[in-house]
Amino acid sequence: MSQAGDDPLGDETDADWQRRVVGRSLRTAAERSVDRGMNLIQAATSVLERSDGGDITVQEVADEAGQSLRTLYQYFESKDDLLLAVFEEVMRTYAALVEQAISQLDDPLERLAGAIVAALRMPEVSGSGIDRGLVRLRLRLSETKPELVGRAQSAVTGLMRDLVGAAASEGRIQAEDPEAVTFMILSLNASFITTGMLGNDAGVHRPDVVSITSFCLRGLGAELDDRWYDAIVARLQFPKARRRRAPVMDIAGGNGKDSRRRTAKKE
Repeated sequence: MSQAGDDPLGDETDADWQRRVVGRSLRTAAERSVDRGMNLIQAATSVLERSDGGDITVQEVADEAGQSLRTLYQYFESKDDLLLAVFEEVMRTYAALVEQAISQLDDPLERLAGAIVAALRMPEVSGSGIDRGLVRLRLRLSETKPELVGRAQSAVTGLMRDLVGAAASEGRIQAEDPEAVTFMILSLNASFITTGMLGNDAGVHRPDVVSITSFCLRGLGAELDDRWYDAIVARLQFPKARRRRAPVMDIAGGNGKDSRRRTAKKE
């Protein structure tokens, strides 16, 4: 009779309990790594916010997280790698907030319009230091690692592509190539946010949220009446405006008319 601990089947097959133990061990290690990585991401976000979008160091992040530089580099290979993770978490939250904003809209065209409005208004009450820092990071990394920036934005890109496809399939817009339409909408969104954060270098007046959204939708053949903006914004689910030290971008509250007045004053 084999003694306890002997494997009668040799090296070919592990006992079931061994597989369970190894599985739990790997799962626990993975969860611990994700938790520590998120702790470092949150620390980087806090440092970035305090810097008001200026340059930060990994030492500052490590100190904020209460970790050593050695520990930080176990999880992120460089400062850009860490900040790219911050950017990805912001984009995941960005997409979730847009989905929340349009949750009360059923019509495909209204959902698309609401998503464009919510996306454009997203940075209104978020930490401007975070926004500026991430805008600069995106511009810099887009030159050398565009595929990584693209993957980091996949939550937002996927959401907008689905909304464009749904509106097109119902005949509410003309979009033979939803990918190209998504590219144009998100490019306008990125330009609007970038010029809002870093300054308008176009040499011409920066349009407001209503104008950009109308330009996108009417350019796709959508039929809109003069009150479409107020009708949609009245049903958008804007979370209460607040500042936080986390990789989150909030949507500003208020009605459509107030929003347009605020935008006009800023311009």
